[in-house]
Amino acid sequence: MTNSILSLYRVFFIDDNDQLWVLFQDGRVGLMKQVPPFASFSSDHTLITGVEIDGTSTLIRWLYADFQEREYPPVMTCPGYCYYPALLNKVHSQLAVIQADLLNPAGMGKMLVYQKARKKFHLIDSFETAMKPPFFASSGSLYYIGTDGGLYKKTAGEVKFIHRDVSLFALSANEEEIAVYTGETVKWISPKTGQFRQFIAFNVTAVGFSETGDSLYFSTHKQGRTGIYQYNKNTQEITLLLNHSSKITAISF
Repeated sequence: MTNSILSLYRVFFIDDNDQLWVLFQDGRVGLMKQVPPFASFSSDHTLITGVEIDGTSTLIRWLYADFQEREYPPVMTCPGYCYYPALLNKVHSQLAVIQADLLNPAGMGKMLVYQKARKKFHLIDSFETAMKPPFFASSGSLYYIGTDGGLYKKTAGEVKFIHRDVSLFALSANEEEIAVYTGETVKWISPKTGQFRQFIAFNVTAVGFSETGDSLYFSTHKQGRTGIYQYNKNTQEITLLLNHSSKITAISF
């Protein structure tokens, strides 16, 4: 589900109880529905993908990012234990998921990238990565955090380094701006214009842009207390929007 300037909705988020919530423009908060574990938003922010472990394999499940309660058959089955499925929601869809391997160091895994053809997903690439959620931009570029903690952009066989020491990141709707969290600092980067903003924030668990690109939302969690904040690009003011009962794991417009 996406916003518009006249939308009733300000921002959507998922917590670690695997529940999808909406924050309305008037400050009210509404529970939308249950989502699969390790859920993330698709490239166009209209779908949510998550996982279901089935013995020694993983089912990739999906649903619409709206108020519907309908369940759908799994997108596909991956070998082993896989997490953080990212979906490029286009005619020729792609799906990236991180496969856990006991041979890998702690916090590392193997990125498996699939391409949809003739109603089935086929493996087209694999490489080592950090066990952090990847994301497909609408352009088809895959953004992910590498084994060295750097943020990378992978497009048609070309890999571009974006920023070092990244633990979380988010893209603006037009892919022209990137937000990264580097431990105690949130950085708002505009690669094309060279503009750069940053502010201090502790215990950040999720970041996400507004659809119009003039604000950045981020959540914090410490000692059982969670808050969602809004950073305004123009005024550089930070505003607390709500307190929540559970840790927040994903934010989307």
